[in-house]
Amino acid sequence: MTVLFSPDPTETAFACFDAGDLSGAGEGFRAILTLEPGQPDALHGMACLARARGQSATAVALVGRALQKSAVSPDRRARMHITLGLALLEQGHTEAARAALHVSVLLQPADPRAHAALAEALAGLGRRGEARKALQKAAALLPDKSNVRTRIGELFLDDGLVMQAVEEFRQVVRDRPGDGAALANLGAALFAGNALDEAGDVLLQACELGAGTAETLNSLGLVQMARGELTAAYSTLGQALELRPSDARIANNLGTILMEIGRVEDAEALFKIIMAREAGEEAERARFNRATVLLGQGRFAEGWPCFESRRSLLGLISDSPQWDGSAGEEPVAVVGEQGLGDEVQFLRFLREAARLRPLRLRFRTAALAGLMPDLDQERILPAEGPVAAEISLLSLPDVLELEAPPCTEPYLAVEEVPEAGRIGLCWSGNPSYRFDRRRSVPTGCLEVLRQLSGIRFVALQRGDAPEWMERVSLETSEDLAREVGRCALVISVDTLVAHMAGALGRPLWLLNREGGDWRWKDVNWYRDVRQFRPPAGAGIAEGWSVVLEDVAAALSLRKR
Repeated sequence: MTVLFSPDPTETAFACFDAGDLSGAGEGFRAILTLEPGQPDALHGMACLARARGQSATAVALVGRALQKSAVSPDRRARMHITLGLALLEQGHTEAARAALHVSVLLQPADPRAHAALAEALAGLGRRGEARKALQKAAALLPDKSNVRTRIGELFLDDGLVMQAVEEFRQVVRDRPGDGAALANLGAALFAGNALDEAGDVLLQACELGAGTAETLNSLGLVQMARGELTAAYSTLGQALELRPSDARIANNLGTILMEIGRVEDAEALFKIIMAREAGEEAERARFNRATVLLGQGRFAEGWPCFESRRSLLGLISDSPQWDGSAGEEPVAVVGEQGLGDEVQFLRFLREAARLRPLRLRFRTAALAGLMPDLDQERILPAEGPVAAEISLLSLPDVLELEAPPCTEPYLAVEEVPEAGRIGLCWSGNPSYRFDRRRSVPTGCLEVLRQLSGIRFVALQRGDAPEWMERVSLETSEDLAREVGRCALVISVDTLVAHMAGALGRPLWLLNREGGDWRWKDVNWYRDVRQFRPPAGAGIAEGWSVVLEDVAAALSLRKR
């Protein structure tokens, strides 16, 4: 005789839930509770339903009632603690969530879901190393580790551990070779690590495999921008924004490419829309982006206040009192930020600041202040010592309420004099800069200069240089100033050397990337600057080859 067993109604209801049939699951759990009020598994099921519907507070209450029942086995109790912990996490009660999830791990250490959920609470508490370890425990318990590896990669990427993130995502791609989403994650990580060529190939493959989401297209557009493919970047970012019109991050990126391709009015209009409808980081980013438009056009009264948004974007908010530009005899500390070129460009504003307050200079190129003949050196105090307030060097134009164009006369002076035929060269910048590939000139493109006679080319950057260039000591910013001072001409990409040449009044031939930075737009910051740019749409190597041929021809004419 065959004995038929009725299915467990609780298991049936949970099966509906797992299949996404929330309505059927709800009917099943309610039917159980009608027959047996307070049945713990049904209460837990209703808690799961509440979480699925975004009702985390209700979920906490329901699972709390379920856990009060004594006749609950450890494995079921562990699952309830997972639900409780995740619901508490959604409510923002992170430490309570961690405690609940820690209990679930103790009750059922072989359940990968418990370790994965605990990892989320640990990450929320900033204990990211512990979170990754918890995820690794979860991965060890799973036959398919892809989802957990993906989360580990995300945590690595958030922490700036790019190479570790890339390796996690590579493993996911190995396990799921046809998964477009896995390729999209890998491509984004490769971009973060400046592996631009592989990143572009991987992201294109992700799109071909159906993962052409707004996020993937945004990453691809940024890669294309960094590789100098500006027309393609504009098209790709436009597609991304069409898929997700409300994404201010993508809109900011599209605005940036609009600036790069010369559609400045369209870019500013887009930034103003973002500022009007958003709050928080993306609004500040749009405000900063608009500042670069305004400053590039010389609209300083609007531009300098907007430029201050960079401080929150860079996390430069200080607990120290900020100088408001008022006069007095209590010293003010002037601090640095961003690149050395920025510092040299903004040194000029120390003269006006020192007329109002004694200054303590606390930035990397502070020694150059001693080379400023128009700066009252008696107003420059030792860096260490008490101050009434501080101000960023780059904030001086705003706090001083400067609206006039900058004076283009030199503000640094050295004893060295220009030597006929001595030309300084700087062809690359900091490789960590996102757009350095577009900014820096491939060394091979410099070979055309080697053929010119009667010229002594001097390498004005550290590291390897072609053997036909002279090498000099560049240990300090003062060393660089002296070497630039000996040059009859400086040829440089947009980096510290270019600003040093301008500050010293040496003729500068700027090798400026397509698009270029706001500092080299419509306003002259230095008196003797000539710009050379690659043809629009040219590849990086091809574009710079054309530029260096033009430079060589101009040098030949200059000698005569």
